Amino acid sequence: MHSLHVKLSDEPELSAVCSALLLAFIENSRVLRYCSGGGDYTNTQNDFGDHQLEMDVQCELNVNTELKKTGFVSHTASEETPEMKLLSEGGKYIVTFDPLDGSSIIGTNFAVGTIVAIWKSDEKLLMEKRVETWFLLVVVYTEAEQTLCSGMRRNRRSRNTHYLMAISKDNIKIKPKGKLFSPGNTRCIADHIPYREVVDYWIHNGYTLRYSGGMAPDICQIFLKEVGVFSCFGDAKYPSKLRYLYECAPLSFLTEKADGKSFNGTHSVLDTEITGYQQKSEIIVGSADEIEFFKSVWKKHGLLKE
Repeated sequence: MHSLHVKLSDEPELSAVCSALLLAFIENSRVLRYCSGGGDYTNTQNDFGDHQLEMDVQCELNVNTELKKTGFVSHTASEETPEMKLLSEGGKYIVTFDPLDGSSIIGTNFAVGTIVAIWKSDEKLLMEKRVETWFLLVVVYTEAEQTLCSGMRRNRRSRNTHYLMAISKDNIKIKPKGKLFSPGNTRCIADHIPYREVVDYWIHNGYTLRYSGGMAPDICQIFLKEVGVFSCFGDAKYPSKLRYLYECAPLSFLTEKADGKSFNGTHSVLDTEITGYQQKSEIIVGSADEIEFFKSVWKKHGLLKE
């Protein structure tokens, strides 16, 4: 962690929260080492109907444990427990997070990530309130720049296990154009004509497919390459399952801070009114010109009215 030379915030309380998250990520990396297949399924489901892996539950616990120690976080909510959990009375912040995005692809040794959003606390507990500050496992946003961190690396020269955060890329700026695409929920395109038209355009115009099945690693690739798009739209039969508070909003925020754009079929993902802790969202994020093309197809089919 000491190799991460990024000033997280001028606010000491916020820096403490971010440092606590880094410690939680170290613990989560240990969970990943010793439970590489995701562990057994528990006898429980989260509120979205997903069966929970032991790893999901443990990673959520690790984040809550470290945040509670700071005394600065009043409440948390996660994809595994989408309701407000009291941590510290009078805490300055609320944290929403996906403890392990991509847990379903762990067994294939694909990359996974933890997505975290930090909000300023108030009595409304996020309802009708816009984001203030965000933090992500692989991307740190500061007022000065956006920095990509590769995550936890083991020091192989020592018999002891030491974990460090290593900076892979700083001052991230997503280019307006880029032929890299990551299309989620493509099973809906048989009936979703506009989405199919966009995907066909990408395929027939030489775009490179980069899709792992995990939102965090696929968008991390956009930050690393500084080009491309990630999308997930749906229809009545196959709706988008991505969660607004725990996945779509924080990653859209980071994308827009890096000169990219986001779109949910109507407007920027960040302009969405928060209506609940289980709220879902459609999304495309990434290179600005690619998002504009996507919007033009939506407008052509009468789905977008300005």
